[in-house]
Amino acid sequence: MKKWIIIMMVVLISVLVACSGSNNSEKAEKSSDDNNNGEDKEQTVRVAVVESPMLDVVEIAQENLAEDNIEVEIVEMGDYIQPNEALANEEVDANFSQHVPFMNQFNQNSDANLTEVQPIYYANFGLYAQEYASVEEFPDDATIGIANDPSNIDRSLRLLASHNLIELKETDSGQYKLEDIKENSHNYSFEQAGITALTRLYEDFDGVIVNPTHAGNLDLTPADDALITEKEDNKFAITLVAREDNADSELIQQLADAMTSEDVRKFLNSREGEASIPAF
Repeated sequence: MKKWIIIMMVVLISVLVACSGSNNSEKAEKSSDDNNNGEDKEQTVRVAVVESPMLDVVEIAQENLAEDNIEVEIVEMGDYIQPNEALANEEVDANFSQHVPFMNQFNQNSDANLTEVQPIYYANFGLYAQEYASVEEFPDDATIGIANDPSNIDRSLRLLASHNLIELKETDSGQYKLEDIKENSHNYSFEQAGITALTRLYEDFDGVIVNPTHAGNLDLTPADDALITEKEDNKFAITLVAREDNADSELIQQLADAMTSEDVRKFLNSREGEASIPAF
């Protein structure tokens, strides 16, 4: 009798061990499957843009990142403030619509924590005039239309000063205002408007200072039509922007890499009239 009891116990233990091994094997297989699914799972990054060529650059990155199973969801917006508001509110993961001084102005006004990730290209700011073919022809007492936000007022004044058309005072703020004009020997006057409105006012002023996208709406290019343009050593590169909490994330860094690819460089260099100069 004892012999049979011992035999039954051995059989029972063997069955339990076998079942345990099977369960462990199933768990291991399930864990492996979960890990594989994690690797293959598509990731999504939402990027806010305003217009071309920012849109085109992100579309190139979108196509390249699709090969790595990363979806770039492009969110087009109607003005330059909306992308920053959306990013600050975590409605998007990044935006591509501005230079760093504009971003800094938004941070200051909105107590936001946006930060630069990667400069992409210089949008070659220029002075355009309907009636004049060169800066030598540009008249004294001219009225010049400039964008009305602080960062682009600063940018417009720096452009004129870099070509010795005005002289600026020294400033500790890092951003020039109209009252910082020290010498205005040509007696220029300045009219301010939203940057998107300046092209509509082109015929109303002696000249306007705009970026290549808005000049393009008038069939003008920096190389062919601007009386003067920016020099490349400026602080106004159009830049990929994220938040301080996600700027160093792998997904944002992969986006930055895709936006500085040779495909993007070729696209920027192919644009007519030196409209966008790579900054990488």
